[in-house]
Amino acid sequence: MVKGVFQPLRRRPAVASMISRLGKLLTAWPGEDFGGFVSASVGTGMAGGGPSVPQHGDSVRDSVRPTIAPAAVEMRFMKLHAEGRFDEMWDMIAEDAQRAWGGREPFVREMPRLDEDTELLDMQTMSVAVLEGWTDQAHHRTYSNVARLVMRYRVRQQWREWTFDRQVHLVPAAGGWRTLCYPTRARTAAGR
Repeated sequence: MVKGVFQPLRRRPAVASMISRLGKLLTAWPGEDFGGFVSASVGTGMAGGGPSVPQHGDSVRDSVRPTIAPAAVEMRFMKLHAEGRFDEMWDMIAEDAQRAWGGREPFVREMPRLDEDTELLDMQTMSVAVLEGWTDQAHHRTYSNVARLVMRYRVRQQWREWTFDRQVHLVPAAGGWRTLCYPTRARTAAGR
């Protein structure tokens, strides 16, 4: 019966090639490795933000397989920021950035806050790309498998509303993504 379903599809070269590659991947992976590809629905309606399947020839055990979409992580990070929940944000920051902050307490104390009359109204993911490599020019660090997102934020301050786009970068860590939220230049220079 299965052959009967796939037989008409095999007449198309692109579909036949995809089925062949998928079959090779599925037969090459141990069963316990499939758990890393399960992701929770975040209800954002964004396509293409989920985990990616390693390329043919990559070692599944050696590859990083984040289980949550990078856009969901960035949205949670910014929601916590808008709510002033800095202690919870700490675990969402990449290790390099955590070292630059000097610890949880300096981060909680010195992370810039939104003004009292400023409200984050909406966030949208405009684009997501996973880059094989990326160099942070401001901090002179190079990372692998970086998620580059363009986020659109809608903000209200008193009676005025505006929208702006911002590019953010996240790195894979511990089955998820962590943001590269470094201290401002003034803080970094003062801390040295």
